[in-house]
Amino acid sequence: ISINVGGFKKKMRSNTLLRFPETRLGKLLSCHSKESILELCDDYDDTKNEFYFDRNPELFPYVLHFYNTGKLHVMGELCVFSFSQEIEYWGINEFFIDSCCSYSYHGRKMEPDQEKWEEQSDQESTTSSFDEILAFYNDASKFDKQPFGNIRRQLWLALDNPGYSVLSRIFSVLSIVVVLGSIVTMCLNSLPDFQIVDSNGNSGEDPRFEIVEHFGIAWFTFELVARFAVAPDFLKFFKHALNLIDLMSILPFYITLIVNLVVESSPTLANLGRVAQVLRLMRIFRILKLARHSTGLRSLGATLKYSYREVGLLLLYLSVGISIFSVVAYTIEKEENEGLATIPACWWWATVSMTTVGYGDVVPGSTAGKLTASACILAGILVVVLPITLIFNKFSHFYRRQKQLESAMRSCDFGDGMKEVPSVNLRDYYAYKVKSLMASLTNM
Repeated sequence: ISINVGGFKKKMRSNTLLRFPETRLGKLLSCHSKESILELCDDYDDTKNEFYFDRNPELFPYVLHFYNTGKLHVMGELCVFSFSQEIEYWGINEFFIDSCCSYSYHGRKMEPDQEKWEEQSDQESTTSSFDEILAFYNDASKFDKQPFGNIRRQLWLALDNPGYSVLSRIFSVLSIVVVLGSIVTMCLNSLPDFQIVDSNGNSGEDPRFEIVEHFGIAWFTFELVARFAVAPDFLKFFKHALNLIDLMSILPFYITLIVNLVVESSPTLANLGRVAQVLRLMRIFRILKLARHSTGLRSLGATLKYSYREVGLLLLYLSVGISIFSVVAYTIEKEENEGLATIPACWWWATVSMTTVGYGDVVPGSTAGKLTASACILAGILVVVLPITLIFNKFSHFYRRQKQLESAMRSCDFGDGMKEVPSVNLRDYYAYKVKSLMASLTNM
C-alpha cells in the first residue's frame, strides 16, 4: 500500500504492517469499506490505493523505522511531548522505545519543570538579552533630546559600563580600591591594637582610619551623585538594584552623623547611640558595590533571584529533617544527656548536623543516639546536594548571558555610529513570543 504523510510518500508491504495489527496502519488492512478507511486516515485514493495522513512528515521516519525494526528511537533535539502525541496517533505504545533512549525520554517527560527551565533558559538567551539591549539603546537615545546630550551620554557609558573605555576602566579600578580600602579599614579598626581609649575609658577610632573612612564616603557620594547627574531617566534611577546598593553604602554614615548630633544636643536620647553603633556595622554591605564591576557577582544575584523555588525546597527539606531528627534525638537522649534535654536544644544540634557544620558542643552519648546522628548527617548531605545542580546550571547560564550582554554594550559607539550591531536571532525571538502567547491563551 502507498502511504502519504504530509507529502512524504512511502510504499509499505502488508506483511510488515501485520506485525503490529493494533497500530493505525495495521488496522487499515482489516478495513473493507471506504467509510471505515476514512475513520483511520484523512483521505483515500482508491485508484492509487494511497492513504493520506495530515501529520508531521518529519516525524514519520521514526514510525517507519519502528515498523521495520520493532523499536522506537528518540533523537535528543525532539520535543518529547510532541513525539508522544505523534506515536499515540499512530497507535504505538511507549514501551517499544529502545533501552538506549528510554531513560532519557521518560526522564524528560516526567520532569516538566526541568523542561520549562530549559525553555526559560532559551528565553533568557534570546528575549531577555534582546530586551536588555533594546533598553540600553533606548536609554542612550534619550540623550539626543537633552542639553549637552553627547557629553552626558559618554559620561554615562563610562560610569555605568566598566570596560567601555580607558576612562571607565580607570574609574572602575579606583572604585574597587576605595571599596576594598574601606572594608579593610573597618576590619582593622576592630582590633584592640588600633583602638584609642580616651580619659573617660571610652574607645574610639584611630584618626588615620577616620580619614580613610571620610575619603571613602566622599568618593562614594561623588560616585552616586555623578551617576545620578548623567542618568538618562532620573525617575527610574533608583529602581536599578546597583544604584540602590550605592545609596545604602553611604546612608549609614550620614544617619550616624545625624544621630550623633542629636545625642550631643539632647543627652536624654543617649539610647540612640546604640543605633549609631549598629549603623556603623552596616558598612560591611559596601562589599556589594563590587557587583557593579564583577560579572560573577551580578550573575550570582540573578541566580538567587530566579532560584527562589530551589532555595525554598532546600529550606523545606532541611526544616522537615531537623524537626524529625530533633524529636528522635530528644526521645533517646533526654534522660542521659543534659545538652539534648529539650527539643529546642535538639533543634540546634540537628541544624548543625544536617548542614554538616558539626560544632561538637552537643553530641549524643548512647548507641541509638549515635546511629540517629549518623542518619541525620547523611540525610543532610543528600538534602543539600539535591538542588545544587539546578542552581549551578542557572548560574552558568546567567554568567554567559551577562558576558554576552556586556560584549554587546561595549561594542557600541554613539559618536561615530555603532561599531557592531548586537547579534540577535530574531527568528527564535519571534517564535518564543508566539509560543508564549499560545501558552497564555491555553491557560486562559
